[in-house]
Amino acid sequence: MEPDLLQRTQELESQAGSLKGESARVLKDIVEKALAEAESRRASSEIIDRLDGLLVVLTEASRDVCTNTKCPHYNKKCKMR
Repeated sequence: MEPDLLQRTQELESQAGSLKGESARVLKDIVEKALAEAESRRASSEIIDRLDGLLVVLTEASRDVCTNTKCPHYNKKCKMR
């Protein structure tokens, strides 16, 4: 197994623990790049699966907040959706 990709995956998983909103979006972009790199390097399926699952979690977390700047719930869980 690729130790550098495994270590990077573990770091990303620990960062993703309690992120919401903009922080989740930023980390989501990083995970997308890491997943693309892992796939291009033909990493083990375990690493790719972990990154893919992390991407799903971060996508959900980043959608969990309101992105309408005129809404009173901006950058929080929106009650108007």
